[in-house]
Amino acid sequence: MPINWYEATLAVGALGTAATGLVDTTKVVAGGMSRAGFGYIKQLIARTVGKVSDAQPGAGLATGDILDTLLANWMNGMDTGAQKAIAKSFIKLHFNPGTAAALAGQTNVDPDALTSVAQKLATVTSLTPAESDAYGRFDLALSAMVDRAYERADQLYRNSCKALACAFAVALAFLGDAQLNWAIPGWQALIVGLVATPLAPMAKDIANAIQTASDAVGSVKG
Repeated sequence: MPINWYEATLAVGALGTAATGLVDTTKVVAGGMSRAGFGYIKQLIARTVGKVSDAQPGAGLATGDILDTLLANWMNGMDTGAQKAIAKSFIKLHFNPGTAAALAGQTNVDPDALTSVAQKLATVTSLTPAESDAYGRFDLALSAMVDRAYERADQLYRNSCKALACAFAVALAFLGDAQLNWAIPGWQALIVGLVATPLAPMAKDIANAIQTASDAVGSVKG
């Protein structure tokens, strides 16, 4: 029996869409896949803020509150640029003479110069050119750290979702094949499941292209 490529492409695309939908349903339970990748952001806060409790007056938000806020933004899919800006603001909120040396070590800036910057910022005193340079280097390094954490987190999130969607697609392909009394060999069902996820977003366009080409060939033969 000849293969109807138009219907086959749409069917494979629908399989991938169904698998992607199943991935989304995992987010109902404690966030599911929407939490994937947040570990990189958590590591960033551990390096730059450390452990700050509510019992430390004047220290800014506690670490737990910062993480809860950043996690809420991450799970809700807030604009990445806005998330980076908020994370950087939280870190700078904890920049003071007591934390300057530790932050200087994380950003490879002269600790004495950065401590002097923190002291002058606290007293609203003008910075010297050398201090302004140190603060600029600190700000640039901090931005790079935040960018790296969020980009790695986003990469892990996307790859994890694709991997899980692919696993769901393979399982659905085998389930569908079983319902059809194993109409195709198992290795073919495996291939269908593997290609379903990446094919899903473009399945309709591909199917339309196949149909158009088929119609064109038919008209030439006619």
